[in-house]
Amino acid sequence: MRQFFAIFGIPLGWLMNAIYGIVNNYGITLIIFAVLFKLLMVPLGIKQQKAMIANARIQPLMAEIQRKYAKNRQKMAEEMQALYAREHFSPYSSCLPMLVQFPILMGMLDVVYYPIKHMLRIPAEAINKAVGVATEILGADVVAKAYSKEICVLQAIKMNPAPFVDALGEETAGVISSFDFSMFGLFLGEQPTPTPGGKPLGLYLALLAIPILSGLTSLWMSKLTMSGTSSEDNQAANAMSKSMLMMMPLMSVWIAFVVPAGVGIYWLISNILSGIQSLVLNKYMNPKEMAAKAKQEAEERVQKEREERIAARKEARERKAAGLSVEDEKGLSQKELNRKKLAEARKRDALKYGEEYKED
Repeated sequence: MRQFFAIFGIPLGWLMNAIYGIVNNYGITLIIFAVLFKLLMVPLGIKQQKAMIANARIQPLMAEIQRKYAKNRQKMAEEMQALYAREHFSPYSSCLPMLVQFPILMGMLDVVYYPIKHMLRIPAEAINKAVGVATEILGADVVAKAYSKEICVLQAIKMNPAPFVDALGEETAGVISSFDFSMFGLFLGEQPTPTPGGKPLGLYLALLAIPILSGLTSLWMSKLTMSGTSSEDNQAANAMSKSMLMMMPLMSVWIAFVVPAGVGIYWLISNILSGIQSLVLNKYMNPKEMAAKAKQEAEERVQKEREERIAARKEARERKAAGLSVEDEKGLSQKELNRKKLAEARKRDALKYGEEYKED
């Protein structure tokens, strides 16, 4: 699994290494990377918003099909596919940004697990030597149970740099020792835990704040999404939105507990940026408002078609009463048609009152 993550970690490592070379702080590097990534995702975010609008707009049509063909699943599926084709809609288009974000998260996990490899570009042979020194300092059990041996190296070299200088040389040991793998004083290799587990209270609370804030920001982001897509016409869609409202925050909390603080902070920042993007897009491209507008336009169109059908039936009755057929009307002007209708009316009156009718 780690090798799979490395596929995405290598390009991200190069990019984050370039950012770190400018700011010289891993935490700030995470923030800048998250902002850059979110900016690159803006076109996909707009596409997702349009897909949400299209989905909200066709919900009433889908509900009507489901009601009409409730007892015929095959016909319902056929009508749904015809509706999608007619509206140029794909039910999976809104999932694309999430599918793109998942490998980025996996790549971030690899970069955080292997900071010496990705961020410092230290050769594998030197890293193995550094891990051996860290094992002597921290103990074999500690390093064996750690999720990242390279993070153990960063912890051990802060405790006792001398053995690393002897094993790696002053230059390499200096590069590793000077690496700032922190954010506002918090070492990003630490992992949040539900209980202190021997950690100092301040460190424990700081780490615990990461999953809590991840869950809260995810809840905020989900509420923004739900406020723009809820529909009174589709109870099933609303039920799904409510389930997502609970699932996404819980997933964010879980992710922040099972990964190092660096990945949790990236996820937290990503949630905040996604929420800001939703606020902006909902202001200018609100799915709920556009769906309501589309529904009103559809109702007006149906009403107009109904009025046109009524007018056509009325005109047909008048033609029938006047003894006119469609063939009779071809090639005649409106004036001639009116004159013919008037003549037919006079003829009927003459027959009704027993008078003689002479055609003009």
